[in-house]
Amino acid sequence: MVNIIIVEDNRNYRMRTKTIIESYMMETNINYTIKTFESYTDKLKKIIEHSDDGHYIYILDIDLQNDDSGIDIANDIRSKCDYDSIIILETGYKELLSEAQRLRLSILDYVCKSVNYDKNIKELLDLSLEIFGYKKSLKFQMEKIDYNLKYDDIYRIETDTLERKCVVITKNKKYDLKKPLYFFEKQLNKDFYKINKGCIVNVTKIKKVDYNRNVITFDNGDVLRGNISIRSVKGLRIILKAKE
Repeated sequence: MVNIIIVEDNRNYRMRTKTIIESYMMETNINYTIKTFESYTDKLKKIIEHSDDGHYIYILDIDLQNDDSGIDIANDIRSKCDYDSIIILETGYKELLSEAQRLRLSILDYVCKSVNYDKNIKELLDLSLEIFGYKKSLKFQMEKIDYNLKYDDIYRIETDTLERKCVVITKNKKYDLKKPLYFFEKQLNKDFYKINKGCIVNVTKIKKVDYNRNVITFDNGDVLRGNISIRSVKGLRIILKAKE
């Protein structure tokens, strides 16, 4: 779970930031929440004091129109010995901390509201999720060994209903796990698409699709037959078209 906290006293920017984040996160399979605040409220203080439910990203406006600034909030977050949460500061102008302050508060970066705001927010979200380990790899344990497979190495994940397991298929190896498909689905990024209730494919590995014969050919020569459900055809076409 990724919890994203926006503290911004300007309603337009508050709603704009929320919309940007929602648009970005909806393209992932990561569970998330977004909470917005106009100021440093008691409710926000309680969240900071009990931030043990997943990962946290704080997007804080430096110049809040009250006694507490975004820097004050950042100070409180770090004073709770919380150095796992990510802090991003928003500013409408070049009001920057000294390098010593930035290092002490472990600020990921600044976002200037007047320059490439949408793009910069998305890039920092991308970086944040990589730091949290949500992107680029699939994590699981098999026979008491921890595995961290790069997404780029995975071709598909499918269920074996007879054995009640899932099989993670890479270019050179298969991993059999007593896990339901949704265990993997919630970790994967937008490069993966569920072609039926029991199979997820990495669309970046697809060489071609014969929709008439219901055949997927992967770039390693592997062929998957009869697995594309009628309901998933349209979505698969759209995704592959976007990848061209």
